Amino acid sequence: MSHKKRLSLVVIFCVVFSFLFASLIAQTPPEKFLGFKVGEDRKLADYNQIMGYFKKLDEESEKIKVEIIGYSTLKKPMIMAIITSEENMKKLDYYKEIARKLKDPRVLPPEGAKRLSKDGKVIVLITCNIHSTEIGSAQMSMELAYKLVTGNTPFPADKVLRDVIVLLIPTTNPDGEQMVVEWYRKYLGTEYEGGRMPWLYHHYAGHDNNRDWFMFNLAETRAVSKVLYHEWFPQIHIDEHQMGSTGARLFIPPFMDPPERNIHPLMWRSVALLGMNMAYDLEKQGFKGVVHGRSFTGWWIGACDDTSWLHNVVGILSEMASVKIATPIYIEPNEIPKSYAERWMNFPNPWPGGWWRLRDIVEYELALTFSLIKTAYLHKEDFLYNFYQMCKDACEVRDPGEPYAFVIPKEQHDYPTALKMLDILMFGGVEIHQAEEDFIADGKKYSKGSFVVLMSQPYKPYAKALLERQKYPEMREYEEGPPIPPYDNAGWTLPLQMGVKCEPIKNPFSVKLKKLEKPPWPEPSVPADSPYLALDSRINNSYALAFALLKNKVKVFRSKEAIKLDSSSLVPGSFIFKNTSKARDILNSAIKKWYAPVYPLKDISKIKKALLKNPKIGLYQSWASNMDEGWTRYIFDNLGIPYKTLHNKDFRNRKKGLRKDFDVIVFASEDYQIIKEGRPKPGSRWARYFTPLPPEYRGGIGKEGIEALKKFVEEGGILVTLNQACELAFKEFKVPASNAIEKLDRTKFFCPTSILRIKVDPTTPIGYGMPEEAAAMFARSLAMNTWIPSGFWNRKVVARYPEENILLSGWLLGEDKIARKAAVVDTQYKKGRIILIGIRCQHRAQSHGTYKFLLNALLYPEF
Repeated sequence: MSHKKRLSLVVIFCVVFSFLFASLIAQTPPEKFLGFKVGEDRKLADYNQIMGYFKKLDEESEKIKVEIIGYSTLKKPMIMAIITSEENMKKLDYYKEIARKLKDPRVLPPEGAKRLSKDGKVIVLITCNIHSTEIGSAQMSMELAYKLVTGNTPFPADKVLRDVIVLLIPTTNPDGEQMVVEWYRKYLGTEYEGGRMPWLYHHYAGHDNNRDWFMFNLAETRAVSKVLYHEWFPQIHIDEHQMGSTGARLFIPPFMDPPERNIHPLMWRSVALLGMNMAYDLEKQGFKGVVHGRSFTGWWIGACDDTSWLHNVVGILSEMASVKIATPIYIEPNEIPKSYAERWMNFPNPWPGGWWRLRDIVEYELALTFSLIKTAYLHKEDFLYNFYQMCKDACEVRDPGEPYAFVIPKEQHDYPTALKMLDILMFGGVEIHQAEEDFIADGKKYSKGSFVVLMSQPYKPYAKALLERQKYPEMREYEEGPPIPPYDNAGWTLPLQMGVKCEPIKNPFSVKLKKLEKPPWPEPSVPADSPYLALDSRINNSYALAFALLKNKVKVFRSKEAIKLDSSSLVPGSFIFKNTSKARDILNSAIKKWYAPVYPLKDISKIKKALLKNPKIGLYQSWASNMDEGWTRYIFDNLGIPYKTLHNKDFRNRKKGLRKDFDVIVFASEDYQIIKEGRPKPGSRWARYFTPLPPEYRGGIGKEGIEALKKFVEEGGILVTLNQACELAFKEFKVPASNAIEKLDRTKFFCPTSILRIKVDPTTPIGYGMPEEAAAMFARSLAMNTWIPSGFWNRKVVARYPEENILLSGWLLGEDKIARKAAVVDTQYKKGRIILIGIRCQHRAQSHGTYKFLLNALLYPEF
């Protein structure tokens, strides 16, 4: 070769190398953008910085594309990064369509699925930082993205990304991530560094934002679920979390018993494959303290990763040991529980103790996430075809005893709430049909317009798990010993929670069906030619419309008895008002959001009724970040109920008292000691989590607040206590009621978040609009003894547990301990009332069927 040719080759090589080197260094590393290394002690990127970094990476690399998938509750953009090869990036719609086709085996034969599995790309969704104080994964996400696009990975990134499309959501709670970082920075260098915030890190839900994944109440849940079940159909989904500090360093699957019964066995094997490959890769790299098969079960389906299982998406949960946000902690060896200090088959390499830092969390999470992506690549065709196979089995395989369908009859106690349930199911991907004729199924006649959920559909596991009743297996520490609590709910049956009739049908039946694209909401109609109008108190939305009328100074009454109409009747507690142009304008606007039938009335002179006032409502908010308060706020906002948030100081130094400013004050479920003192009892299992807050956030309502509440009730105010907050009334007001199960240990009585049967008196104001038998969510709830009162007291049992067959869904031990006890009690003292609602009537904004206990307390008629 001549010297000239050699020189030309050298020049070409230098040009190519310079181009490749320039493309590598063009991507800005996170530490250069942020000014500190990801995971550095006491350093955090807030959400604005995270968004800014991903935007910059998008500008610098063809391997990453950042999209907005929705907006948070507080209207922050939610971003998702798509990371794959440049070639794949040009054909994203094509690969999304492959995934969508694989979901429906009814139109895709196996040979076609094999071909698409070969042509397609495995889609991996990574969701981070749903719980905002578990902040490591949000920080890690920036370094993960950078390493993937620059090829700084433990595998050949270019090769892997030709077969893998990574969807990376840096945080599924942007509001909370920003909130936590700002709080941390504010108190850096003080005694409050790394401590808890005095409010929820999600505007409504706090930690419960990971309990919303079949209900879709929250904007964030809906945004991510669209990615999962409507747009991308990923085959693998990992949700990265943190846990306590002194146990294992990392939990990865497999999960512990029990499994949810509807999930395909191939799902659990796939989960184990990914989890064990993670464990293997982590061990090779020297990461200690990795556990599987403990703490986290395969039962609960309301969390982000868990709901994926029921959609045939391989859902993985990782849980890292926490630090104090970004502040390192030192753990003495003796502070590690014995079960995490010894070697076990599911925990072969204990961590010995010592310093634990945010950077440790980042490095573990990078390693486990790289392992997940590598395994997805190695089994690309398997994961794609397995998704198809599980969907195919859902459509074609019917297990013994499995229903053929579920029927939701057209005739419902609260038809708009039934339609809302259909909307929830359909958003989760459930196929629903409507009967176009009367039909008979399992010997029972159903009318035209009833809804049918056939079990032969790709997301059958999801539909069946939500519609059927759960029976949690009785698991004990030893024979006849204490029950082992579930991780969360033992039962969650959606129709029971929402008060909707839904019936399993065992045998096939024949009927003409129409597949629904959306719930068939009736056309809103407000009669114009009758002197008066009425709203049915059985309908939850009627209460929203009543509040809309009251806010606009329309005079509204509640009936004390049933109202006969031409062809039907309205139940006691229905709302009556004059048919004016003002009332019609209000209804015509509000009914678009809160549909409810409006009934014409000719004459109301003979109807027994009581006037309603537009209530001034206060909702107590402690500084203990109470999720039940947040959900109560959510319901109030969702139904257009006006209220004012009350803090501790609002109960003190009130010379004119509370009654001047409020008609109703609501205390959501919360420990009585926290309400009064601002902290749990010393010795409580929760006490150590209550780290000191800055002075302005300390304490509770105190004795002064208790006295102000007593005066409020005496002067005619209504105090509403929900679930655990009823103890405030027991201890401080001496109401003629007490908690019958307060001192029972769990060998005598045990009911972990389950659905129980209650009997209701719908002729009394707190029971207005309720059916005579209902389903109630029991979660650290009460069963009350009542007695003949003395002095100025009176009481009325509104709802009680029946004598037997109390459990509807979940797990109940010690039924006899609550049989015939009260669940809801309306007490009267002097001019006012204390309403004791001993169940979770508005649990996580899911239990619509018992909302009316709370709504009636807000709209208590004047007698």
